[in-house]
Amino acid sequence: MADTGRAVGIMGGTFDPVHNAHLALARQAYEQFSLDEIWMLPNGRPPHKRDSRQADVECRMEMLRLAIRDIPYVKLCDVEGSVQEYHYTYETLGYLNRQYPGTLFYFIMGADSLFEFDSWKEPGIISRECILLAAVRDHHQRAEIRLRIRELEERYGARIHMLDTPHMDIASEDIRRLLAEGKDVSHLVPAAVAEYMNRQKLYRPCGSTV
Repeated sequence: MADTGRAVGIMGGTFDPVHNAHLALARQAYEQFSLDEIWMLPNGRPPHKRDSRQADVECRMEMLRLAIRDIPYVKLCDVEGSVQEYHYTYETLGYLNRQYPGTLFYFIMGADSLFEFDSWKEPGIISRECILLAAVRDHHQRAEIRLRIRELEERYGARIHMLDTPHMDIASEDIRRLLAEGKDVSHLVPAAVAEYMNRQKLYRPCGSTV
């Protein structure tokens, strides 16, 4: 498969569930950096996320498929779909670069993660394997973020750009809570995802028939 010259954005997360703000951020990255595609990368079972209402990885991937089926530039990447082990970012990026040697990967992360980047596993390798896109939510902190970017660029030789974040205050945790309370979330997720969650009774209390 020829991949020479492609630029692909990688958006990782639990997507539990995927919602409209995820898709808006994907579109922003696609347009702002003239990317060819955005790959949504669902995590199998991150050890730092434990929620009794968490959907299994198969359900989360199906919701992603439904959410992106009419968005031609967004694809599902299932390389972290295993529930048996945690997948480190540097390992995933290394695998993707070996599989698609002509592709330039842009890894989308929250700007807050820049201040934790030193504690990530192999930040130097991550910096070599991709360009980092830091999604900025609080635009009042841009000066502080610019300083942090310069620090990381000097320390690791990283290539980091700020990604403008659409103003959409949506969180998967809030969606799970609303569904557990029997409330409507159709304004927060794509219609096909809302229908799927209703059919599967996802995130409902045990025994609920709502």
